[in-house]
Amino acid sequence: MSNQPTQANLPELTLKVIILAIILALVLGIANTYLALKIGLLTSASIPAAILSMGILRFFKGANILENNLVQTCASAGEAIAGGVVYTVPALIIIHSWTDFPYWETCLIALLGGLLGVLFSIPLRRILLKEPLLNFPEARAITAVLQASSIGKTRVTDMLLGGCFGALFQLAQNGFKLISNQFQIWFTRGNTLYGFGFGFSTTMIGAGYLIGFPVSLSIFVGAILGWIIGIPAISYYHNVHHHDVILNATQLWNSHIRYIGIGAMLLAGLWTLLSIIKPFWQSVVQSLQKSCQRKTLATLRTEQDLPGWFVLSGIFVCLLATYMLFHTMFASTHLFTTGFYVTCVFYVLFVGFIASTICGYFSGLVGVSASPGSSVIIASLLMAALILKNVYAHASADTLHHAAAMAILLGAMITGAAAVANDNMQDLKVGQLIGATPWKQQLMLIIGAVVASLVIPLVMQVLFNLYGIANVLPHPGMDPTQALMAPPAALMASITQGVFTGHMPWRMVITGFSVIACIIILNRILSSLKWPALSVLGVAIGIYLPFTTTTPIFLGGLLAYFCDKRWKKRGLMQSVRGKQNGLLLACGLIAGAALMDVAIAIPMAWLHNPDALDVFPVSWHSLGPYLGVVTMCVLGAWFYWTTGMED
Repeated sequence: MSNQPTQANLPELTLKVIILAIILALVLGIANTYLALKIGLLTSASIPAAILSMGILRFFKGANILENNLVQTCASAGEAIAGGVVYTVPALIIIHSWTDFPYWETCLIALLGGLLGVLFSIPLRRILLKEPLLNFPEARAITAVLQASSIGKTRVTDMLLGGCFGALFQLAQNGFKLISNQFQIWFTRGNTLYGFGFGFSTTMIGAGYLIGFPVSLSIFVGAILGWIIGIPAISYYHNVHHHDVILNATQLWNSHIRYIGIGAMLLAGLWTLLSIIKPFWQSVVQSLQKSCQRKTLATLRTEQDLPGWFVLSGIFVCLLATYMLFHTMFASTHLFTTGFYVTCVFYVLFVGFIASTICGYFSGLVGVSASPGSSVIIASLLMAALILKNVYAHASADTLHHAAAMAILLGAMITGAAAVANDNMQDLKVGQLIGATPWKQQLMLIIGAVVASLVIPLVMQVLFNLYGIANVLPHPGMDPTQALMAPPAALMASITQGVFTGHMPWRMVITGFSVIACIIILNRILSSLKWPALSVLGVAIGIYLPFTTTTPIFLGGLLAYFCDKRWKKRGLMQSVRGKQNGLLLACGLIAGAALMDVAIAIPMAWLHNPDALDVFPVSWHSLGPYLGVVTMCVLGAWFYWTTGMED
């Protein structure tokens, strides 16, 4: 039901909204940049942004639901930009095409892809938002938060408390080196290597809480398959050096388990895509038929998009800038012609629009977080790599290397557009449900995309200098176990290199296919027994990620499970309030840890010394694992107690 009659006279696009939206877009964009590099997952920024906006705007007279909606719209665009660029651009470093993140190139990749996503989503709004098959689950949740918070009390202090805890923990762990990052136990029996361990991370606990118990359990199942089952099985056929079993486990993961995870992610994404491609096609055809018969509603405030001339002009400018970016990045090689660059630009236009349409539909069907958009993006990258490989089949190794970089660049632009469209459709649906003005939302999406694109490349460079990414360490003496894994980017790099070099370890990839095939069969059995099914994407990610990442994610999921169980016993209102409190605490943990990580990375990168803040005696370092266990227990107890407090 439209809220237009009651909302029409409310102020919407105001100066305080723009300023607050920019700040939140930066904070949540930075937090999600770190999270995407660390575990390859993003947390939805819309709900925490909406709650924070409600809490902050209460201090201003006359704040209303439409203003809060614009704030969360802009902030969520920052999160989407982070996903678009962080999921892809690090692949250029992994294949050694780049040695760092050049600021303007990275900024333009993020900005142009993001703006195309916003512009593509404008004509899609009229089709997808009126499709009855699309429920837009997250949009309805955001709407409920906005409506509930507008008449109730919002405890923004919970997010601040979570932020302080996360920041202090990160300072003690990565700055002062007082708390260990992990605890491992490995041993051998004959030629077989056994072991496991636990990671200490407030960021991952917060992420696990937001992801929820079902998905975090699926990720943990993947970790068991990869580390507890996979490592012993593979080590049986390899020589294990008994003097350094931890190093052996890491090497086996890097050379074998990682590629099993890549195969698993490929099939999991493809399976998720195939499971909903039929209803997608039927729905789009029906929506187009209905839209042709429907009279225009452009005169209504709640149906006013940015004008068509603006959309077409914006797309043209973005494509022209994309051409100039491609030409500038590869100008020194003298390998590609003008016609080649023009063809690449049209590839971005057509494939990017198709990917944005599919991801926008998936977003409405299953939500932003559960959307299998990665499979669409991987398909577009694989198609570009195969085309370029055939075009330059007999070229030199140097030419093939640059062609691989171009394939990744094309994938990055398409990913940026698809990720933003995936997120935008939820925001535009929220606007429809509360009676917002679409063109004002679209303008805020553009502002969020610009702001995030200017800052995220700097954050990526700082984190790369401090930790390294995947198997690329920028400075000698760095700890490879602390490198940011960037799973989606590593997957794209592996696919591209496999296509162009022909050295893809297909046996491991096929093993990953087989594992996911078994999970799919298991899900059918569980479904017939009316038991909850596993997330195939979650299992695949769990195989790929280090156990030091998956274990705290699972702990966060357990917290969500027990907290939810307690809230349900207290009634509906307490359940809603408790979920809001838990959401804010978890978001605070992630945001506080990410911001502190960026802050301590600055002096470390400046001094080229990751131990620049390690001022405590070396003897204290032996307490690190014990402090990690104690801190995790304290965090769990504090989290459980705080979210259960009565208002």
